[in-house]
Amino acid sequence: MSPHAPYTASPRLTLLAADASREGDFLLSTHLAESDEEMEMFRSGSGPLFALLQSLGRSMNDCGTGKTPLGVMLERTTIDERWIIVHLNELTEEDFGLLDAGPRFHIVHCPRSSRYFHHRSFALERLVGMGFNVCLGTDSLASNSSLSLFAEMRTVQEEHPEVSSEQILRMATVNGGRALHQEHALGKIRAGYFADLIALPTAAGGDDVYSEIISWPDSVPWMMLAGRVITPA
Repeated sequence: MSPHAPYTASPRLTLLAADASREGDFLLSTHLAESDEEMEMFRSGSGPLFALLQSLGRSMNDCGTGKTPLGVMLERTTIDERWIIVHLNELTEEDFGLLDAGPRFHIVHCPRSSRYFHHRSFALERLVGMGFNVCLGTDSLASNSSLSLFAEMRTVQEEHPEVSSEQILRMATVNGGRALHQEHALGKIRAGYFADLIALPTAAGGDDVYSEIISWPDSVPWMMLAGRVITPA
C-alpha cells in the first residue's frame, strides 16, 4: 500500500494505511522529504508547493509549525521495517537525530530523478552508516530518461566515488530484495531463489567485475524469466 506523500495523503489516510498494514501483514511505501519545496511547505508554511496545494483546497494546518517533512510523518505514525521510504533527500541535523533514535526502515534512492530536479545531495554514506538499508529506484519516466538500473548505478558512482562498486551493485540487487522482505528469494543467484536472471559477458575478474557490470551499456544480451530464456526486446 502506498499513500503517496505527506503533502498529498492526509494524516488519517496515512494512519489507516499503517493500521491495514499491521492487520494484513503487507508493506507500505511513501515519498518523503524529496524536495526543498516540500521542506519549505511544512516547515515555514510558504513556497510554491504550499501555494499550489492551498489553492486546491488542502487543509494546511500541518504546515508552518517548524517541523520538517520527516518530523511531520513521524507524528502521524511509526516508520519501521514495514516501510519503504522513497527519496529522503532533504534532511536536517534534527532529522538525523530523529532517525538515530527510531527504528530502521528501507530507503529507495532515485539518483537520476534527484539530478533532474537538482535536489540536495543524498546522504548515502551517513544513512548506510546508521544502519538503514538503501536500495536504488528510478522514480518514474516523468523525471527520468529511462528505467535503467545500470544508469542509476553509474550515477551513484559519479556522485559517490568513495562507495565501492560492489556496494553499489548490492543497492540494485540484494538490498531491493531485503526492502521487499524477499531477501531469501530475490537479489541473488542461488538455489531456492526466483530464476529471474540476466547475464553479461564480462572479461574482468575479482573486484573489477563489479565496475564492469556498472559500466555496462543498457542493452542486455541474455536474460531468463521464471526459468525460461527469453529474447530481449
